[in-house]
Amino acid sequence: MAQDSLVFDVVIIGSGAGGSTLAYRLAERGAKVAVVERGDFLKPRREFKTVGIPIHDFQQTGATLPCVGGETKFYGAVLGRLRESDFRPIQLERGTTAEWPICYADLEPYYYKGEELYKVHGKMDPTEPVRSAPFPHPAVEHEPFIAEMVKRIESQGVRVSYLPKAIDYGPNGKCVLCNTCDAHYCQLDAKMDAEIAALRPALATGNVQLFTKTECLKILTTPDGKRATGVYVSRAGEEFTINADVVAACAGIEHTARLLWKSRTAAHPKGLGNASDCLGRFYTGHSTGAIFPIMGLRKVPPLHQKTFTINQFYHATKDWPYPLGVIQVAGQIPIWRGSRLRGPLIKLLAQRSVHFFYMTEALPTKDSGWTFHPNGEVSFTDPVHNVETFARLRSVACELFRNAGYRLYSPKGVLRVFHPVGSTRFGKDPATSVADPWCQVHGIQGLYIVDSGVVPSCGSMNITLTVIALALRTADRICGVRSSPGQKQEESTLSFVRAQTLTPALA
Repeated sequence: MAQDSLVFDVVIIGSGAGGSTLAYRLAERGAKVAVVERGDFLKPRREFKTVGIPIHDFQQTGATLPCVGGETKFYGAVLGRLRESDFRPIQLERGTTAEWPICYADLEPYYYKGEELYKVHGKMDPTEPVRSAPFPHPAVEHEPFIAEMVKRIESQGVRVSYLPKAIDYGPNGKCVLCNTCDAHYCQLDAKMDAEIAALRPALATGNVQLFTKTECLKILTTPDGKRATGVYVSRAGEEFTINADVVAACAGIEHTARLLWKSRTAAHPKGLGNASDCLGRFYTGHSTGAIFPIMGLRKVPPLHQKTFTINQFYHATKDWPYPLGVIQVAGQIPIWRGSRLRGPLIKLLAQRSVHFFYMTEALPTKDSGWTFHPNGEVSFTDPVHNVETFARLRSVACELFRNAGYRLYSPKGVLRVFHPVGSTRFGKDPATSVADPWCQVHGIQGLYIVDSGVVPSCGSMNITLTVIALALRTADRICGVRSSPGQKQEESTLSFVRAQTLTPALA
């Protein structure tokens, strides 16, 4: 492959929420961008009777992630904002959350730009911070079956909120509000995932070249380690270099950390951005449990049920001094698939109930996450769960549904960590973070991280919209664009950019 043709302004590793959104914004500004993706495009499989193909079937047939669009191809299309308090240290049961190097106001215009780009439908929630504009589209109304459940919950004096949904719904929209959205790949291209919402428009500009089925082997830097120069990749057995002024690692919370470690040099013997041993560390996320309110002996009909959430307990209450979290309805997910022994029993239960998750924030430590050992081994440590807070949230949720007249099945204990963050977190102090407040790796000009790894704490919200907002903000930083008319012009990372050639900044 001709090396002289592989010169770009920016090379992005990964096409998930961070990578695709970053590519879109940079291409919109006129930058020449290469996107390197390990996977390939997912293909519709019309032999399925349902509209969407569940992730379980892709795993069982070998067509697993990675893929173009990353994990957003299977997400539940919920894009919510973190609350203003989440950007400040919050006292939890087992410790204090990390302080962000930026505040909510820094991200607010980018939150809205992300909602526009991903066609978010929603309605203002009482716990939500100040917005500069209403949601771009009205909330998706509840199905009658779900509306009855909402009515029973609200009769107890509890506020129920609409979920902000990123779907192509409405006049001339592709979405038919089917039951195969959450944990499914949408064969109608109606779910606004990273590929549909951001990467396709980016490719349409002609400024972006996508390298599918291409593995990034190493991020390249100058001999002194002070500046990124490109990436070394492998595709179909061929290894080659893609040169760029800027490299953005957007490969996901684990893969980005591993790539930075694999890219170690004499100037960075412990890995890029790992001078203070923070790489891979400070991993956290949502301690998550499940509740199944049983609706009766008959199966729950196929419906688009993921439209509401209970955020009333997001902050501390008079009965408990720490934030509890959220109780959120899930989609109709075939959770019984892949379980050989208990599959029939789980299927019987799941098809006759509405599936809910309850989530509270876990705490990171210097040891939580991945530790890269000199001998090449990698070990992993879980974050700290706020056990009593988690148990109280479960108790609150169970009481709500019982008082609403439903029998319940709710296994105790943390099922897993959802929506993980950390491992390459950003911050002002290089001693406790990998990247600076602009998502640029400390001490390495032109090397950025734009995925959930930079997020230092997760509140109790899915952080996908926050990653999207950070990508838009980082793109403007790379191109030297102001986020508001009164803000000082930032110095561009790209040598080719000149202030007089920039497109208008965000209003």
